Amino acid sequence: MPDKVTLISANLVTVGIESLFYGIVLLLSLTFFYLHLDHVSDSVSTSSRGTSRLSRTLTPIFIGSIYICACCTAHWVLTMTRLFQAFVIFEGGQAPLLFYTDLSQSTEVAKSAAIIGTLIGADVMICYRLWIVWGRNWYVIIVPIFTILGLCVSGVGIIYTASRLASADTIFVSDVAHWVKADYATTFVTNIYSSGMLAFKVWKANRSTVRPYIGGNLMRVLITIVESAALYTIYAVVFFAVYEADSNLQYTFVDTLCQVAGIAFMMINVRVRLGWAAKGVVSQASSGVLRSHRNPRQSHVMRAVAVDVSTVVHKDDELGQGIKYDMPSQYQAV
Repeated sequence: MPDKVTLISANLVTVGIESLFYGIVLLLSLTFFYLHLDHVSDSVSTSSRGTSRLSRTLTPIFIGSIYICACCTAHWVLTMTRLFQAFVIFEGGQAPLLFYTDLSQSTEVAKSAAIIGTLIGADVMICYRLWIVWGRNWYVIIVPIFTILGLCVSGVGIIYTASRLASADTIFVSDVAHWVKADYATTFVTNIYSSGMLAFKVWKANRSTVRPYIGGNLMRVLITIVESAALYTIYAVVFFAVYEADSNLQYTFVDTLCQVAGIAFMMINVRVRLGWAAKGVVSQASSGVLRSHRNPRQSHVMRAVAVDVSTVVHKDDELGQGIKYDMPSQYQAV
């Protein structure tokens, strides 16, 4: 059955959808960067420990977020560059189909590298978060470590094989197909396993939490983890189904998968940092109320309670939860 979606149509649709998705990635990234730096500023100014601002700022999640945002940006820039190359530069804009058909073009190879780089970065970050939340338990992340290594190998295989394709070849040829399937399988297993284990740990912690505010915040984080995993998983499944159907529509899905991975990752980051910000407001409000109702006979008691609330707010784990009273010690992150 002939494909009703032409290669040019698929690429034009990609430009619009990817631009929309990249805008969401950029918005979420800037929101996360602002909330993270604001939290660092507050924690440094109120902490009595000698931890430097730089060490608090450059956390693995923050560095990984910069990397993923940069990969998503590079991919979008390359998509726009290829649009101008196809319709303006290559053969005077008279042969866009010929340009898009040639998968060995340097910009296409670089774009594939940006996709693989984003997927690897997102998988490494979710594996890191899983390791932190499970108390730095190496046994828990054995499966994602091997699947990430498989993703690295299959990603290099895709880039190398695609760069050596003839101009008449397509992405559906057998030399590339087995690398694409391996790439899909490894990132799929990584995200399903890691998201499931994260959700289970958060759900278990929520059941054992006696403080209602922290329990509610944990449930919001749990919902975000499930939603992010569902978004990425469903999108990956649809991409693979379209690819197996040998449809040109797979170009749209694979090119926007990079941005979807970025959205899913940043959604969790923003949810966690919003939890920090909310607790900061609760802390300030609680301290203000305590001070306003203080009298000379109660001054010592009230001052002690206010300090206690502040202490809870500024000790956080990787999911942004206070850990002094209700959370087990394995939730404390570096």
